[in-house]
Amino acid sequence: MKRKIALGPGAASLILIVVALSLAMMAMLTIIEAKNDYSLCARSASMIEQVYALNAVSEKRFGEVDALVTKAAGESSEEAFLSKVKESLPEGMTMEGNQITWKEPLENRTLECIVRIQKSLNPDRIQWVGHKLTVIEPEEDWEW
Repeated sequence: MKRKIALGPGAASLILIVVALSLAMMAMLTIIEAKNDYSLCARSASMIEQVYALNAVSEKRFGEVDALVTKAAGESSEEAFLSKVKESLPEGMTMEGNQITWKEPLENRTLECIVRIQKSLNPDRIQWVGHKLTVIEPEEDWEW
């Protein structure tokens, strides 16, 4: 003898309620995830804009150094060349030997730039040695 299992209207209503609650929960989680993704994208875009701004300023300063090196290239000796470049360096730049160093700050980021110069009129008279980006974020800004 087979038993027949019959679902009444109460069981069907319970199943419908569970399905509706599950769909509502999934919709809510999707909205939360989308908001978090948007927040991360906005933060990443802001960081990238700041890094590109720092690179643009450092390239402009690189051009200033290139102009100084071109002016000083007419000096007779290497020592006179280096001393003329060192005298004409803009504020914030330091020179050790044939390397010029400066920092470009922007909000909580700092780009440290290092270039090597040589007495020449060739296009490679000034070369990038280093680009070091440092980010300082207080711990209270960290999200876990």
